[in-house]
Amino acid sequence: MKRGKLYLKVAAGLFSVLLVGSTVSMTSNAEALSPHGVKTLHPEGAIQSTGPWDLGVRSGDFVYVAGMRGIDPKTNKLVADEEGRIRQAFLNMQQVAASEGATLRDATRLVVYVTDMYRYRPIVNKIQEELWGSGPYPPRTIIEVDRLNQDDIVEVEGTFYAPKKNTTPLITFNNVSSNGVVTLSPKGAIQSTGPWDLATRAGDNIYVAGMRGIDPKTNKLVADEEGRIRQAFLNMKLIAESEGASLRDASRLVVYVTDMYRYRPIVNKIQEELWGSGPYPPRTIIEVDRLNQDDIVEVEGTFYAPKGKTTSISSDASVSPNGVKTLSPAGAIQSTGPWNLGTRAGDSIYVAGMRGIDPKTNKLVADEEGRIRQAFLNMKLIAESEGATLQDASRLVVYVTDMYRYRPIVNKIQEELWGSGPYPPRTIIEVDRLNQDDIVEVEGTFYAPQDK
Repeated sequence: MKRGKLYLKVAAGLFSVLLVGSTVSMTSNAEALSPHGVKTLHPEGAIQSTGPWDLGVRSGDFVYVAGMRGIDPKTNKLVADEEGRIRQAFLNMQQVAASEGATLRDATRLVVYVTDMYRYRPIVNKIQEELWGSGPYPPRTIIEVDRLNQDDIVEVEGTFYAPKKNTTPLITFNNVSSNGVVTLSPKGAIQSTGPWDLATRAGDNIYVAGMRGIDPKTNKLVADEEGRIRQAFLNMKLIAESEGASLRDASRLVVYVTDMYRYRPIVNKIQEELWGSGPYPPRTIIEVDRLNQDDIVEVEGTFYAPKGKTTSISSDASVSPNGVKTLSPAGAIQSTGPWNLGTRAGDSIYVAGMRGIDPKTNKLVADEEGRIRQAFLNMKLIAESEGATLQDASRLVVYVTDMYRYRPIVNKIQEELWGSGPYPPRTIIEVDRLNQDDIVEVEGTFYAPQDK
């Protein structure tokens, strides 16, 4: 009897330990921390995900929010009227950011996707003026695309800065948010044409709004196409240099064009002029329906310039003056132009838009599902070369040329690769054209802190 009681007592103790372990595991899952500490966000009262993506993540000092649409969190259905829906998209983004201590003033960059520039840009502007007041505003890129999920009208993607150890300054300036985001308006730069500012500095990173070929002397578009595209890059360069970054310190570029065949060769030529023989930043180039003022090209860039760092020339050609490391891991695909596969900038890894190219042949995989899977695997290989896993993804943007046809395949492959989740925040949009008339391109940002 005593032995039986002892067994029961031990069993009860083991059961208690299992319960405690189970509780710990559940807490860990609720917080959903990746191997490198990327925290998946599910704030109370927020909308529900409609696929294999989550609302947002905290990666170090930054909060990345998935493309938000105007879904009412009380019903999880789209708001009926257009203005209300667009406002709700911004409010949904705000709620995710606020759950990690960020305000709208702490936004470092915004990308707004609309399906009708003329119809929805004025409403977006009106709502930003409501929410941000007289500013400052975050750097913004607004583009017209073919289609959004569920044939929606507007989607808003944002990045916010909320340092974990931040002490809110007692004195703040008009161009500095409570979390320390600095709005940039360097001397000699162009003037904003709406409720957006040119750029921000958040920690060691500089985020430049989509730049167009506006002559800063006249604040009008340069007339000839090549000159206009060159000016767009020069406008971005001026802003980056005002904070101590060179073009070599670009960690990522996104180039939006309205005609891939016509403007991609010019973009390539100008990048070769400005960057020389390289290395080049990771780049995603896509053809969209329309840019503001029916422009032809817009260039958005992220740069790395650690505060207090003395710029130095490294003997390693793959490392920029400010320490941006260009990535070309063994077994990866080969670049098809003046861009490189990825960069490491501090604790972040930026991967260029990846397509389904087989690294063994450097040719596109023939079948559609295999090609889309390969695009994700190409991204995965580059991230892993710097110690990051797919669970350490901070942000994904997926460009497709047919939402109805390819989104289900993208979802299937993400479920294969990420399992039951958590998933990174994702924005998926249908665009007019990708390079080589491809079908899908995947751009990713990952978090893998460097060894101290």
